Amino acid sequence: MTHADKRRVFGLDCLRALAISSVLFAHGFGLLYPQMPAWFGLLGHGGFYGVELFFVLSGFLIGRILIRYDTDLGNPGTVGVFYIRRWFRTLPLFWLFVVLNVLLEFQVKDHPVSLGEVLEHGFFLRTFATYHPVFFPEAWSLAIEEWFYLLFPAAIWLGLRFRRRFAPVFLTVAATFFLFSTIGRMISAYGPDATWAEWQRVIVIYRFDGLMIGVFAGWISLRWPEFWKARPRLSAAIGCLLLFALYCSLWRWRDGQFGFAPDDYFARTFRFTLVSLGFALLLPWASLWKLENENLASLAVRKIALWSYALYLVHIPLIQLLMKYGYQDWRASFSHALILFVFEIGGAILLSALLFRFFEKPCTGLRERVAPAVAKIFTPEPTGSSQPNQSCK
Repeated sequence: MTHADKRRVFGLDCLRALAISSVLFAHGFGLLYPQMPAWFGLLGHGGFYGVELFFVLSGFLIGRILIRYDTDLGNPGTVGVFYIRRWFRTLPLFWLFVVLNVLLEFQVKDHPVSLGEVLEHGFFLRTFATYHPVFFPEAWSLAIEEWFYLLFPAAIWLGLRFRRRFAPVFLTVAATFFLFSTIGRMISAYGPDATWAEWQRVIVIYRFDGLMIGVFAGWISLRWPEFWKARPRLSAAIGCLLLFALYCSLWRWRDGQFGFAPDDYFARTFRFTLVSLGFALLLPWASLWKLENENLASLAVRKIALWSYALYLVHIPLIQLLMKYGYQDWRASFSHALILFVFEIGGAILLSALLFRFFEKPCTGLRERVAPAVAKIFTPEPTGSSQPNQSCK
């Protein structure tokens, strides 16, 4: 047992580890489905919940960063530093996996990918307003987050050009993003291509509301801390009940077995919003859960949370390789399927740890040298006795 790292909030690490574990196991369970009873399929929507939790967490954490900048977000240097820090954290590993997925697509499926498709994926355009990915389909959720990182701070900066009061600008921009996606889903839900799983769920312009719910939670946590801390366990209990009820809505019982629930209007619209709200209700409890001492279990949770980005990117390519080059009779033998499943989970964790240590960490370290240079370019030199803006440093 050692002293815990006070720079990280353990409860938020728990939620992040839960989110990636839900995605990892839901996809990995595909290796076991042929050998398992029908009820085992009830775990199949864990991936949906895991990604929705990631959206709420991202909105909460990024929202708090932007709120702390306050009116300094009207300074182009501040916005530039935010972009540099985000992009050095997310883009290098993503672009590496764009290349790896192009190679994987040719090796596993004998399908060469055109340069145009690579560029569209590389700049998150493939799922912006439509959903037609020909490779790397799991990148849809990353595209939603990257467009959030780009557009939301830019909109706040633009708003601060016209009005210097931060609170009304920030809340107006957040509400606009929320309503735009919510109303967009409500309208598109009637379209001929509408499906909750492969249309409303995955298109960028329809999904900002989940992130905004996290942003609103971040606002409450910083601006109304007494209210935020008042009833964290009650809030978490209500959130869990809501999430359980909504998970039940994903299924129906027919002819003696479970199956997917109807793809109705509620599924394409308000269920997304309510799932995000359920996860947001967990945040007061999670954000207040801090450890005094570290043990093996808490360390494992923190590491999984730390490696979650790489885990998300690496696990599906690994599954594809295992299904093509693993045991040929994996569907006929539970022992073989279990070996592949364990190898997939363990291999994904190992590869993610290596990627974090030798790729992600050097890239995030580089941003600490680049960000001050960006701030210096955009921040005016002080004149007279005035002091330089310290918020960008």
